[in-house]
This record gives sequence, structure tokens and C-alpha cells, in this order.
Amino acid sequence: MTQQRRNSFINFRNEPPACAMAWEDICRDATWQGRWVALDACAYNEAGEATAGLVVDYDDNLADLCARLSAERRKSCSVVFCPPAESAA
Repeated sequence: MTQQRRNSFINFRNEPPACAMAWEDICRDATWQGRWVALDACAYNEAGEATAGLVVDYDDNLADLCARLSAERRKSCSVVFCPPAESAA
């Protein structure tokens, strides 16, 4: 993720919280396709998989995403991989 992109997303996170999104809607958004996505305030299915949540951060690199979440002391996020468009559905 470029520094400009990271800075713009940090500013996004300072805005008032948005509504939770369904996982299917997240997978349809090109912004997150093929990236690791951190979700907060999640809803889960019986299998323990996140089915909805607030996107709080994302990155192509899992280690970078986890490092930022740790630095921000976000301990209750679910981190999931959003498949690329050709795999999404």
C-alpha cells in the first residue's frame, strides 16, 4: 500500500463510523478484492465466519495490516481475505 493511500485511509478511519456491511457486499467492492480486510463489530454465522462488519482497515500484505491493527490496539477485529473478483461470489 502506498504512503498516500495509507494516509488517506487513516483519515477515513477518523470519520464517524459507517454502517456494518454484509460480507457479500464487501466482496463485490473492488476496493477490497484481493486484499486482507479487518472487520470490527462483526456478525458471525454458526461456523464462526464473519458475515458482516465495519471495514476498519485493509492491505495487500497481511503482516502490514496486522502491525497497524496492533499499533492501534484493535484487538477485537476479524481479519479475512476478500477474494479477487474472478473468485468472488
